[in-house]
Amino acid sequence: MAADTNISFLDVACLLRISPDTTLEKFGSLINASVFDAANIAGTLKQKGLVDFSSGFPGPTSMQLTDAAKALISELDAKSGEPLDSLDEEILTQLSGGKRIPSELQASLNIISRDLAFRLYKLYKQNFVNYELKNGNVELLLTEQGFLKAKANANMGQQAKQEQAQQGETAGQSITGNEVQNEIEIQQSLGVRKSSKKGVLGLVILIIVLLALLIAIMTEKHVI
Repeated sequence: MAADTNISFLDVACLLRISPDTTLEKFGSLINASVFDAANIAGTLKQKGLVDFSSGFPGPTSMQLTDAAKALISELDAKSGEPLDSLDEEILTQLSGGKRIPSELQASLNIISRDLAFRLYKLYKQNFVNYELKNGNVELLLTEQGFLKAKANANMGQQAKQEQAQQGETAGQSITGNEVQNEIEIQQSLGVRKSSKKGVLGLVILIIVLLALLIAIMTEKHVI
């Protein structure tokens, strides 16, 4: 049976506890769970095609990893050395904010459980995250390295926000300066137009006065 695609980090953490001599009867102590929780997890792993059982009655029931489980672990190891990306860093940020359960992270980040399982395993292998199995679940913990990384990411994010705010203020000041300069240019242009109109009007009045004087002189000569 092929392994289910809906793999969770709890599945991965439990698979890592299974060795060739693991039995169903001792599985609960290996994952720090009750007999009921251990049986439930073992049944889920079986349903996903990750373990098989063999019983030698009246002896214990042994648990074995399937080929699909071995292939999954190999794939997890192969991808665990990849560099962290923005989503990995967001996982660290979420963990530093108090989220400890994979299901909480999955809901917050809106990603499928298999992707989250691979990313958590990578963070675990690179010593950013540790985990504890208890009560049929897995609790995630930041290591010191993970905490420092999350803190550095938070500081970088805060710095980026401040730079964006400063750029916005600078852009606003530039726009205001341009508006003032445009207003000055408009006023200057209006002033030039007004001066031009006054000059034309003065010239017209002068011509009228000269014409009046000329007419008066011509009239006076004619009378004489």
